[in-house]
Amino acid sequence: METVADLLRIKPHRLVTILSSETVEFAMRQMREQSIHSLLVVEEERLIGIMTDKDFLRKVVSAGLNPANVLVASVMTTKVVTVTPQESIQTCIALMADNTFHHVPVCDGHQLTGMVSWTDIMEHVLTD
Repeated sequence: METVADLLRIKPHRLVTILSSETVEFAMRQMREQSIHSLLVVEEERLIGIMTDKDFLRKVVSAGLNPANVLVASVMTTKVVTVTPQESIQTCIALMADNTFHHVPVCDGHQLTGMVSWTDIMEHVLTD
């Protein structure tokens, strides 16, 4: 059975992180420049949250807020669901589908080791 670690070996990503004290404007600029849809929010190299482009739309744009005046800490999701490298790809698919996640951080203990996107999984499944 293929694992999340197998997927990360096939399609590694550079982890893009941000501090919770940064502005949403800065976060969105980072996402645009990196062509990604989420940022991992860290403090002292520990994962404390995730901010997605959906968070931006739902919590900043729809509320008419100025992204230059809003901190990542106020819009990020703090109850982050993660997977381990040892979990099966099927388990990861089920988790993402059940929760409508498009991105899942991968943690080995407290160590952030990767990020899996729905696109990564679909590309992998379709090329097998």
